[in-house]
Amino acid sequence: MSPKMAHRLGLYAALALVMAFTLSPYAWLVVSSFKSSADIFTRTPHWSLQGATLRNYVWALGPTGGNLGIYFWNTILAAGLTALITAVLGAMGGYAMARYAFPGRRLLAMALLLSPMFQGPPVMIPFYRILSALKLLNTIPGLVLVYMSLTLPICIWLMAGFFRSLPVELEEAALVDGCSPFGAFARILLPLTVPGLAATSLYAFVVAWNDYQYALILTSSERAKTIQLSLSELLTFFGQTNWGGIMASGVLTTLPVVLIFMVIQKALVQGLTAGALKS
Repeated sequence: MSPKMAHRLGLYAALALVMAFTLSPYAWLVVSSFKSSADIFTRTPHWSLQGATLRNYVWALGPTGGNLGIYFWNTILAAGLTALITAVLGAMGGYAMARYAFPGRRLLAMALLLSPMFQGPPVMIPFYRILSALKLLNTIPGLVLVYMSLTLPICIWLMAGFFRSLPVELEEAALVDGCSPFGAFARILLPLTVPGLAATSLYAFVVAWNDYQYALILTSSERAKTIQLSLSELLTFFGQTNWGGIMASGVLTTLPVVLIFMVIQKALVQGLTAGALKS
């Protein structure tokens, strides 16, 4: 065996171990979602699906159990609007950062990159007071505004790097042909940034989908409660814990993000690579 082949096999073996270590908890979650609570806590845990049942999923989605349907809708609405608006505004902001020279542009780019450092508990009270003044507490639009403030800086920074990777000659040719600056942006440049838009949209969607702390502080009614809050409540559902139902709820919660990532993973990798390297 050549040294090159041995090195490659060793690398593949290491990657296989990392994947097994990373994916085994999720695999156990999926398998356990089809078991009863008694089977989950058996003395000899097993991966077999013998006696599998869909009762846990019925409980998770049903009105007498987790009732995740309404919380799914709330979370999809909040995360979807966040991803859509962030992608549009991020593309516009990134284009301005990449194409226009204005005083303080480098300082603004650094501020956008460092913005994730100023999140979490320190901004909870300001967010609460702002939404209270705007009458947006306990509403989906209020959550969308908060999620946009968390994701938009990084999305602008990524899209600016992506626009820098596009030749200026494309835009100049469109302007010579009579296209307006906005028309050149919308018709020529924007279609070429689909990988970047996919990356920023997925990033914004995942941040909004996985949020717990902001939703906990800024919402208290059923009309705006997200699925992450409902999962925490299921731990003490009517004073007892249905572990099988919680496992099924966990699978349902992660499924949308996994499916979206599988669909756009190629565009996501291209967008993140281009945005990071060109920034």
